[in-house]
Amino acid sequence: MSGGAPGPSSAGAQDLVAVLRSYVDRMLREVPGMKVLLLDSETTRVVSTVFSQSEILEQEVYLVERLDGESGEQLFHLKAVCFLRPTRENIARIRRELRQPRFGEYHLFFTNRVEDMRLQDLAEMDVKEMVQQVQEYFGDFMALEGHHFQVPLSRPHLAMQPFSWDFGNSSDAISRMTEGVASLMLSLRRRFHIRYQRGSEICERFAQALHHLTAIEEQELFDFGSRGEAPPVLLVLDRRDDPVTPLLSQWTYQAMVHEVVGIAANRVDLRHVPGIKPEFAEAVLSAQQDPFFRTNMYSNFGDLGMAVKGLVDAASTEHNKAREFQTIDQMASFIENLPDYNHQQGVTYKHVTLMSELSHAVERRGLMAVSGVEQDVACQAPSLAAHYEAVSELVGNLAIEERDRMRLVLLFALRYERDGQAQLASLLRTLQDQGAYPQRLQLLRFVLQQCSADKRVADIFQDRSMSSRFANLAKQHLKGVENVYTQHTPPLVSLLEKAARGKLPEQDYPRVDKGGMDGLSGQQAPRPPRMVVVFVIGGTTYEEAKAVAELNAAGERGEGWSSGLRLLLGGTSVQSSTSFLQDLQDVMTNERYAR
Repeated sequence: MSGGAPGPSSAGAQDLVAVLRSYVDRMLREVPGMKVLLLDSETTRVVSTVFSQSEILEQEVYLVERLDGESGEQLFHLKAVCFLRPTRENIARIRRELRQPRFGEYHLFFTNRVEDMRLQDLAEMDVKEMVQQVQEYFGDFMALEGHHFQVPLSRPHLAMQPFSWDFGNSSDAISRMTEGVASLMLSLRRRFHIRYQRGSEICERFAQALHHLTAIEEQELFDFGSRGEAPPVLLVLDRRDDPVTPLLSQWTYQAMVHEVVGIAANRVDLRHVPGIKPEFAEAVLSAQQDPFFRTNMYSNFGDLGMAVKGLVDAASTEHNKAREFQTIDQMASFIENLPDYNHQQGVTYKHVTLMSELSHAVERRGLMAVSGVEQDVACQAPSLAAHYEAVSELVGNLAIEERDRMRLVLLFALRYERDGQAQLASLLRTLQDQGAYPQRLQLLRFVLQQCSADKRVADIFQDRSMSSRFANLAKQHLKGVENVYTQHTPPLVSLLEKAARGKLPEQDYPRVDKGGMDGLSGQQAPRPPRMVVVFVIGGTTYEEAKAVAELNAAGERGEGWSSGLRLLLGGTSVQSSTSFLQDLQDVMTNERYAR
């Protein structure tokens, strides 16, 4: 057996998709000939987000199997390339494989550090000397985009679960997050200067666990030497500190698909769509694999419609059937009946189907009216009477779906937590009179308790400081200039700017390493970092991912405060309004049963 920890190539070393692709590509190239790729449940998602099936097949991969599935037939002419998390369960599964080998040889690649004891267990079982190599390739996270990653939890709500009664499960969640972010550090060959959000117990415990691992327990492994620059900053946030961003309706392609349909590991489940062709029941939305999506993932709904129409026009011209399409339904009907699908026609069918789903949801749910009021409540200067009137009108309209009426009430309650108690009581009575389930009304109150103003650090409504109030007032007068449905800017953006300038307030975002890591002492200000990584416990949003992508693009052009800066965003999931409320519903339910 052998061990090692190869780093990514210098090219694209800060592009997380490129990092994971380089790992998978290297392990497959290092094992020549016909082979089988053995994965676990998590590495299956890791690989599928950065490689297409056809790309895997091009590497002489004859078969892709799950190690935790049923054992198949013996195929000794194949070499097994195993890409696995170094968990106790996976070590036990490999031991069973080695006891009764199915393949000619085994090449083991683990996504993280492997304990010596577990390596010894494998060595003792490998009596037939089937294992040719053991390597550590640090890919213990999912790269959704080059700047956006996820460390998934088996039960997402544990990221927001109180510790008082559920220490074991919460401890498991912290362990998984620590492993994932430590793996990210090793893949980037950087040790981070860790800051965490004040008042969040899970943020503090995770930050301490990560610091203990990287600066104390495994200090030598994480000592990459000085680069002559300030160390990267890792900013650990709690999703509950900004409940507004995941609650808002979305109007850009990627975020809108996630909000309306749902995206998991860059895949969209379309089995519910009437008449969907079986081969399109799962749509892949990957900037890496789909040039149209890469170009339009951040386009607003109107521009997206024109871009999809362009796809359909190109397909119709190719088949000498050019025509004028007036509606999305006409485009969908044409594409559905187009014979002899090639790859481009498949891409067109996928995006027309998604656009059709979005269009129908906008019309059915009255999302334009809902979103206009949401944005006003979240972004405009405080106006209790006007906002109450607008919210009350939509909440009283039974044509608006209950989930959207609930979101409106919740946004109003968060904005006017101190001054709008009477109005909130009236809105809750309206929902109750309409027959809303008591559990949903309880959830609304629970969210207000979990995300109350006295627990939040971020200025999510830009009304705490004098400067933010002036900025909000200026926005009010410029309302006609910008899209009324996309006024909202995630509070994360202002936090990133403060972190980039070295101006994060210590009282709100303490350092784990009180002595600092940049070699400065006394009252001298720390040097601004050239990389900032944000990890959101409780999940990121695609709106935030878009904002980070735009800041990175501006930085690459040498524009603004992000010039020369690399920003990465990660979390335990990617939230929509539905998943965010479901996670808090699970927390509330578990708390009730724990009493």
